[in-house]
Amino acid sequence: MKATLSLLSFALIAPLAQAHGPTPQKIDESVAVAAPPDKVWAVVGDFAGIARWNPSVMESSADRGNETGSTRTLKLAKGSVTEQLDDFDATAMTMNYRSGMADPTVLPVSSYSGRLTVKAEGSGSRLSWQARGYRADTGNEPPAGMDDESAVKALRALMRPGLDAVKARFEAGGKP
Repeated sequence: MKATLSLLSFALIAPLAQAHGPTPQKIDESVAVAAPPDKVWAVVGDFAGIARWNPSVMESSADRGNETGSTRTLKLAKGSVTEQLDDFDATAMTMNYRSGMADPTVLPVSSYSGRLTVKAEGSGSRLSWQARGYRADTGNEPPAGMDDESAVKALRALMRPGLDAVKARFEAGGKP
């Protein structure tokens, strides 16, 4: 009897486990930069100016600069996306934003949020960029290109080149 109840319980619960929908994907990237935090923040701390330091972004603009609620538009290789600034703290050298409108053929995510932070580390800085996002197709069986792996890959492809470019900018003796 116990075995029958256990088997019945499993049979009823197992399909529910498969029907839970997507889970947020987490991308945490950072880089050590051989420059003081205020110098690094002077480069990355302009919500509208991401195209000046991130080679993944061809153009960028924001309707209200670093003001909470500002909407920025990023022109990427495949098209444009918008993001909204939720929190900006120049003293703490951090900003939080979230996705606005994104075409899944441009960025295969349905929604995402990001946090960019600069902190002192040793004689330099640590530039960190975290993102949390959901795949473009939030159904239980997303097609290739609209799945979790594609969402992570796309967000990482947006973030990593920017971090690496900031590091190179300061460490190659280039002009910050």
